[in-house]
Amino acid sequence: MNSRANDFSSILVGEIISGTIKRVQSFGLFITINETNMVGLCHKSELSDDLITNIEIKYKVGDRVTAKILKVDEERHRISLGMKNSYIKERTQENGFDDGTQLSTFLENNYHEIQNLDIEYEDEEYPVLSQAESRASILPLEVDFDDVDHSHLDDTVSQNQILTNEANTMEEKNKRQAKKKAKEKKEQEIRAAEERLMQNDAPRTADEFEKLVRGSPNSSFLWIKYMALMLSLADIEKARSIAERTINIREESEKLNIWTAYFNLENEYGNPREEAVMKVFQRALQYCDPKKVHLALLGMCERTEQHKLADELLEKMTKKFKHSCKVWLRRIRLFLKQHQDGTAILEFKSGVPDRGRSMFEGMLREYPKRTDLWSVYLDQEIRLGDVDIIRALFERTINLSLEPRKMKFLFKKYLEYEKSQGDEERIESVKRKALEYANSTLA
Repeated sequence: MNSRANDFSSILVGEIISGTIKRVQSFGLFITINETNMVGLCHKSELSDDLITNIEIKYKVGDRVTAKILKVDEERHRISLGMKNSYIKERTQENGFDDGTQLSTFLENNYHEIQNLDIEYEDEEYPVLSQAESRASILPLEVDFDDVDHSHLDDTVSQNQILTNEANTMEEKNKRQAKKKAKEKKEQEIRAAEERLMQNDAPRTADEFEKLVRGSPNSSFLWIKYMALMLSLADIEKARSIAERTINIREESEKLNIWTAYFNLENEYGNPREEAVMKVFQRALQYCDPKKVHLALLGMCERTEQHKLADELLEKMTKKFKHSCKVWLRRIRLFLKQHQDGTAILEFKSGVPDRGRSMFEGMLREYPKRTDLWSVYLDQEIRLGDVDIIRALFERTINLSLEPRKMKFLFKKYLEYEKSQGDEERIESVKRKALEYANSTLA
């Protein structure tokens, strides 16, 4: 063994190394770096660009792999590794492996097998923390509907096409990049917290958690695990007091995660339950974004099948946040779940489109300016494929009296449809109508 065997300073962040799997755990792989005595951890979230289902099945002790050095902690003698295909591609392209054959040879020589699997979190390694996981978990807040494009209408429209506002496009691109960087930073912080808990020195007492939260006071992951520990010890009041301590943390999203866990706690242990939850909800509104707090509580109601409370909450939300597409889509989604035999979309999919049309027409009579409803309605008709009905519905939409940015969305959707299904005459007809609308708006 050479002088590098135990020299952590010789390990450089960004370096591609070869190694052998020493131990397989539910949370990741421990890998011995070739020609050294050093062992690094590849967390499950860094194994693949795609999701994996079962680490133990796909990886075995003794397998040879290739990984990238993500982080080196010389003081604590810890090395974080990444085995994602994107890491290897990025590095090999930097080293001149642009040709597919060269890349394959490089990967083969380094014994790296790229897997496309699904991640499933398991906490069997730490039973003390896992006992209360379901009672204080962070609920997903995403809406399973496609986002609707609401960009602003161009001031002028050329004779040949609806012009794209390049300035807005660049601004949106910059916003997306900034959001992506912020999300990556947050994920790195969460992974760091997870690694601390998943090592042999995982906290099992209140004193150990106190040390961790002092070092990372803005980590909702640590605070929620701390609450879970107290719940596993049946100390409900202590869990509540821990949640109360986080009210003034700086990170908005981290704070919201803890309030969501607080909802779950009171939903499980509050007495009376609904009253306890609503008290916490009213306090959360004072410290976090109101719409996000409403969505968090709604998520809890849906998960626990409290349909009456969910309906009441959504009724208030559609009045309070009447311009929020996300809120309206959540209302539609809940409606679909609660009325599976009579919902518009399910009627379309089940082969009874007339019933689906009747339901959409009823909703649009009540909310004629909801472009998201028009868009979903159009999508169902497009999926069905009757071009006469589709074009008739598009003609209705482009004759609505809506604000310019909404009208541009509808014209753009119509133009995209004709480009995929129509001929040049149809395309020119849509462009001409868009031009007429733009001229009448500017007049």
